[in-house]
Amino acid sequence: MHRISRWLYAMTLFVLFLPLPVRAAEPVTIAAVFSITGIAASHNAPLLPVVRLAVDEINAGGGLLGQPVRLVFIDNKSSSLGSAAAAEESVRQGATAVIGALWSSHSLAMAPILQKAGMPMISPGSTNPEVTKIGDYIFRVCFIDSFQGRAMASFARSDLGARKAVIMTNIDEPYSIALASYFRKGFTNLGGVILHESDYRGKSVDFSENLAVLKELAPDAVYVPGYTRDSGLLIRQAASSGIEGVFLGGDAWDEIYTVAGDALKGSYQSAPWHSQAPYPQSRHLRELYRHVFKQEISSTNAPLAYDAVMVLADAIARAGSTDRRKIRDAVAASNFLGATGVIAFDENGDPRDKEVVILRFDAKGISHYVKSIRPQ
Repeated sequence: MHRISRWLYAMTLFVLFLPLPVRAAEPVTIAAVFSITGIAASHNAPLLPVVRLAVDEINAGGGLLGQPVRLVFIDNKSSSLGSAAAAEESVRQGATAVIGALWSSHSLAMAPILQKAGMPMISPGSTNPEVTKIGDYIFRVCFIDSFQGRAMASFARSDLGARKAVIMTNIDEPYSIALASYFRKGFTNLGGVILHESDYRGKSVDFSENLAVLKELAPDAVYVPGYTRDSGLLIRQAASSGIEGVFLGGDAWDEIYTVAGDALKGSYQSAPWHSQAPYPQSRHLRELYRHVFKQEISSTNAPLAYDAVMVLADAIARAGSTDRRKIRDAVAASNFLGATGVIAFDENGDPRDKEVVILRFDAKGISHYVKSIRPQ
């Protein structure tokens, strides 16, 4: 379980309607589609209170267009089918726009439905390049995997001096498959050698066969572009098997220490945000979060959810309308300074020049900012 209070976790399961300092009017409805139940729920959980935090901040400032914002959480049940159903429910709810999903496989299922409905969708963290290619109503505020994979490959070769690597891929997730492919290309283009590529299923709990190969090859680095649960279990079992190696992961390693424990020591992660990263608006979010929840932000993906809501709110304000087409056009023209950096979209709905942050974990599971890498 994530290190959040019972009350904070409970609020992810219900929509809380607080008294709003705005005049009575037809609200602006925003649907937030995330995994509240199922295998992805623990990975999604830290983003939900941050979405609520952003909406509460907007409403405390007068709402949008003189109207309160009504936030509707819709559970995609951690599946592609559930995500498609959640997108359809967003349309039935008459939402102005959708925030979500987090996992790429879920956004890939949602996007065609929302594109057809002409409903803007902003994903906080779906990094698969195919997501925004579905249509011009689909956006994201995170970097994409083609850059994230190359960035970690460059870091492994140039900063860590790794010459030989093994890749371990969750074959049930397009996110993991795509990221593995981009790392492979980047690493080999820089003169590195991929000794072996090992596959596993997303729900796996025993990685002994994968680790037997890893122990025999003894690579300089092991790239594991999975999610928190599967990557954490794999790394923990590797340590228990006496395997010493440098493990590398992607942005889906959110709060991985809760699973991997001290086996994570010396591992590196590419991430969208860190409290030590030099983003001016990050301080505002950290102070607001600390004031409301009495603790620090532990999720590197949570600030993306805050930025997704705020980019949408800024677009609605500039559009001066709840007309979805006008909002789409305003989102596309964004130049927004967020907690994770400047967000301005290219023709595909991807943010331009979004940096990758490299983090290193110590024995206590605390991540430390190493560097930021900009797209070349």
